[in-house]
Amino acid sequence: MNKKLFLNRWFVLLFFISLIVVCQIKFEIIQKVPNVIERTASSGPVGYLGFILIYIVSTVMMLPGSPLTFTAGALFGFWKGLIFVSIGSTLGASCAFMVSRYLIRKSIEKRVLKNKKFQSIDNEIDEQGWKIVILARLSPIIPFFLLNYALGITKIRFIHFIFASWVGMIPGTTVYVLMGTMGGAFINGKKSSFEWLLLGMGLIATILVTLLISKIVKNSQAHNELKRY
Repeated sequence: MNKKLFLNRWFVLLFFISLIVVCQIKFEIIQKVPNVIERTASSGPVGYLGFILIYIVSTVMMLPGSPLTFTAGALFGFWKGLIFVSIGSTLGASCAFMVSRYLIRKSIEKRVLKNKKFQSIDNEIDEQGWKIVILARLSPIIPFFLLNYALGITKIRFIHFIFASWVGMIPGTTVYVLMGTMGGAFINGKKSSFEWLLLGMGLIATILVTLLISKIVKNSQAHNELKRY
């Protein structure tokens, strides 16, 4: 009994030490990201590819994507920022999806497949997966990185996951990039009053369109079916 208690205590201690080490590594990475991005942005086409790669890696590592999206708007401007973030987030989500499906699938399945509600949702995703993925992407409740790994163990086809993820992330990406563009313009003081007015109207219009799309998707058959579970 004493030996078992001793081993349990050591296990708990090692677990917390490992957790602290992982958190420290992620914290150090987060601290270095802004400097890396700033250098990358000034490197031309190579820098553009570098930013996309940073976004992919951060997505797979489950680091917050919002700061990177804001930064893209501030450094690259609206259109370039939107394109780079859209490519990076879609490829990053795809990589995380593949990791979940082919590398760590068994460990995740052991935890969730016993849940009957998850099995019902999985069957629903098999029927109309792309609609549910779009709905989930538009929902602010479900974290972006968790959704990538969770959908990896469902029956959804990879091509449907990519397309639905890209479509579902566009509205939110547009809002964040536009806000980053406005922030960068404010710091640099390069915009005229008329340009600020256009940016503000664009931001408001984008938010309204995003809310409208979310409402339409929530009223769809996919959402009604999902609520039953």
